[in-house]
Amino acid sequence: MRALTILNAPWGLGFGARRITISTSGLVPRILELAGEPVGFRLAVSLHGATNEVREQIMPVNKRWPLEELLPAVRIFSEKHGRMVTLEFILIEGVNDTPDQAARLRDIAGDLHAHVNLIPYNTVEGLPWKRPSPGRQQEFLAVLLERGVSATLRREKGNDIDAACGQLRLKTEKDRAAGPVE
Repeated sequence: MRALTILNAPWGLGFGARRITISTSGLVPRILELAGEPVGFRLAVSLHGATNEVREQIMPVNKRWPLEELLPAVRIFSEKHGRMVTLEFILIEGVNDTPDQAARLRDIAGDLHAHVNLIPYNTVEGLPWKRPSPGRQQEFLAVLLERGVSATLRREKGNDIDAACGQLRLKTEKDRAAGPVE
């Protein structure tokens, strides 16, 4: 909160609260704490699964704060500050890109009046997950849009050269483990 105050305050950097987004994996006590603050920053929640079963495969934090606790906290934040919350949702082939997950996400987002940011998974060497086909991504998006849910499908750059989100980090870690280049 100290850093947010400095970013927002006129005596600090003077960024408007609407230009500051707090991103969380779903730490319920912190979301509730943020809801209690007088300044209404924006909130983005890394959901990545529309059921506990699926979300736990991707987000271990779900074991501590399952959807039954997370979603009411997000609602409290949204209602307190009158702000649309963003739900981040990485699309992973065969894990969370199913029509059932799309329908459940549509219901969650509709209930919360939240915006959904769909992010196609960036394939990372050594990890088993894959990016869904462009057609599958569009089908998922269509399920959300057909019922009026605000949603975007992110198009990243750099995936083809292993420079997209998540890819550089793994490459850097491997390079460090290999030792100095002579």
